[in-house]
Amino acid sequence: MACSGAFASAYVMANSLVRARPVASVAFVGNSMFYFNDFPRFFEEIGDGGVVQNSCLHGGASIGSLVIEGNSMYPQFETAGAILGLDDEWGTIYDYGACTVRQLLSGEEYQPDRDGYYSEASNDLNNANPCRADAAYMEYANAFFKESTAVREGWDYVLINDNSRSPARWSTREHSLETLREFYVPLLLETGSTPVFLWTHAYTFENTCETEYVENSNVVSMTGLEDIANFTSLTRVGYQAYVDLLNSYLPSSQAPRIAPVGLAFLVVHEENYELWKTLFHCDGLHASPSGSLLQGCIVYYTLFGKMPNKDLILREDISSLWSRARMMQHAWEPANQFPDQATAKYLYRVAERVMVEGHVPTSFIDYQNGEVASEA
Repeated sequence: MACSGAFASAYVMANSLVRARPVASVAFVGNSMFYFNDFPRFFEEIGDGGVVQNSCLHGGASIGSLVIEGNSMYPQFETAGAILGLDDEWGTIYDYGACTVRQLLSGEEYQPDRDGYYSEASNDLNNANPCRADAAYMEYANAFFKESTAVREGWDYVLINDNSRSPARWSTREHSLETLREFYVPLLLETGSTPVFLWTHAYTFENTCETEYVENSNVVSMTGLEDIANFTSLTRVGYQAYVDLLNSYLPSSQAPRIAPVGLAFLVVHEENYELWKTLFHCDGLHASPSGSLLQGCIVYYTLFGKMPNKDLILREDISSLWSRARMMQHAWEPANQFPDQATAKYLYRVAERVMVEGHVPTSFIDYQNGEVASEA
């Protein structure tokens, strides 16, 4: 079955040829906080030709569970926008991302039944690893990531997010710390990549989606995290613990960073509560396009030390920032509105104040002793 491998080689070469100037390579490792509004491709867009990306994403994943279960974007990324090309033998090849975190970072071949390491990967077709569900894609991914320039040269940045509440809780934080130490440290030392943690936004989960679907797992055990400022502040404590751990193993050239997206959301929460609510999808948990725009500006500055091109962000048709999105939100949920010019301008300014001017919202609690939320 050489066709899929040949297709992968051609795709790698084509993408190498169109990138005539230096680019930063960014690997996205996380959950639905990345796949809503296709944040990896959105970030590539605001990079204006200066960013190349790939990902391993799994809805609801924690730092630990993602390592075990791997990708779960089958069939969610099976959309027209995700089509990479046609294979003579297998048909359409979609861009689902890497089978596993290890494949994304090292190019390791995916063999689902090799040693049981990935045996817990879901076979539910609504939340499945595409490399288990689609033999054609597994062959494509094995060839593509083995030959990828970003993988062979080592990703410049690995952007990681945990399950939203995990950094704020002791038991889940400890599990993430263990995974970072045992799994990520060796890989990061091998690749030379700089790890960047996405300090995610806090939420209240006021679901207003007019569908029968409600992800009840998101409202279970919110004890200690009902208050937006406290939720934000405790999440920061957890991510700081992750940074401290990696700092003890990695050289200064790979010093980990935190992208303070949660802090920027908290600024909006303080200043304009009604606008803050528009940063969310109707489920009250995931970001709307407005929320992703704010997140993108924060991440961009964290990586590159400057704000993204303002004229690019405030383009006349802001929706075109998502023109290559594989998906925006779940197909069964109502579509979100895109930010208007005034909202985009305000959110850009919020990111600028937080990142350039060091603005900290007054409700933020600067915990210093590893505090955690209650665990009911």
